[in-house]
Amino acid sequence: MDIMEEADIAIVGAGPSGLISAREASLRGVKVIVLEEHSEIGLPCHCAGLLSIKGLREIRVPCDGPHVLNRVRGAHFISPSKLSFTVERKEPIACVVNRQAFDKLLAEQASKSGALIRLSSRVKSVERSCEGRWIINADSCIVKAKILIVAEGAVPRVLRMTGLRTLDISRLLSGLQVDLEGVSLDPDYVEVHFSNTLSPGLFAWVIPLNEEAARVGLACKGSNVRTRLLKFVRRRFGDAVDDKVKFHRFYSGLVITQGPIKRTYGDAMLVVGDAAGQVKPLSGGGVILGGICASIAGRIASKAVIEGDISKGSLKVYEDTWRGIVGGDLRIALFARRILDRVSDRGLDKIFSAIIKEGIYRDFSEEADMDFHGKLLTRVIKRRGNLRLFLTLLKAAMLS
Repeated sequence: MDIMEEADIAIVGAGPSGLISAREASLRGVKVIVLEEHSEIGLPCHCAGLLSIKGLREIRVPCDGPHVLNRVRGAHFISPSKLSFTVERKEPIACVVNRQAFDKLLAEQASKSGALIRLSSRVKSVERSCEGRWIINADSCIVKAKILIVAEGAVPRVLRMTGLRTLDISRLLSGLQVDLEGVSLDPDYVEVHFSNTLSPGLFAWVIPLNEEAARVGLACKGSNVRTRLLKFVRRRFGDAVDDKVKFHRFYSGLVITQGPIKRTYGDAMLVVGDAAGQVKPLSGGGVILGGICASIAGRIASKAVIEGDISKGSLKVYEDTWRGIVGGDLRIALFARRILDRVSDRGLDKIFSAIIKEGIYRDFSEEADMDFHGKLLTRVIKRRGNLRLFLTLLKAAMLS
């Protein structure tokens, strides 16, 4: 017979957004239960694990410890015809993390603050009772909760049960990466390779773990992602692939670039992280933005419970708050993403050529912001009256 548990807040999903929501809510004295379908925190891994130091501080995660594999201070951006420019700082700007260790650290934080985490607890159904409580039927238990927070990730299975509009799964990108050993690279720099032929819809990446190991991957529209990745690995590392490069485990996942869902709250419920589409459209990264929004969700959900008002009207402040912080940035970045999706490889080369010729990459270095791409683009365009240049460049790229 299934065990019935009662909680103030039930959270579906023990990824970063779910765990941060749990940490923030339970710190405020409410009872939180997190339901995770897998048997271990942090597995399977779906993330490249490149997180800004500024963002880590924002979500209250230390920038040192066993979860940090490397620190980088810049990125090399490479066009389809191998034009390149570098954006860099003198000091490290990002950490490369072991996502399993990172997630376990967040789980430890949530547990220490009082949250209960139930593993191997895939949610089978959710429904509202006649008294207005959520009844969540999971593999290991049945949870009765005042507020439901959905943090299940990109595939909207539980969210569909609630009736809220979900992400369009037909627009999700397929991502695949592999850890390589025996390569030679500069551990201070990430590489970002653009090519609509190779990775339409996003890009390929090389993230150094140290001087001789890297996390290499790409995300794209359509199929054959494994074939595309192996082709990229061979193109990037050449004959070394046959001679000395060792392939370790592959990681696959879905990448979101379509922006947030229309509404992230309802009666006695909130949606956070990938499930809410709180992901950077230009890079597909969502740990930091999702974590910022999850912190807000945890605080507001606990406040609603304590004050005894869990209505849609009361919880709307969650959406107003997170959109006030990141919504404008996401709109600008989403506009830029839609433009890039229409630019050919020849157009990308024109963009790179202008960035190099006009020295715009130096502006990117000075204004560097890994998490708020919309603000970064806006500031760079305003510097030195670059708006006319960008409009001319955009027109040339689109025509090509």
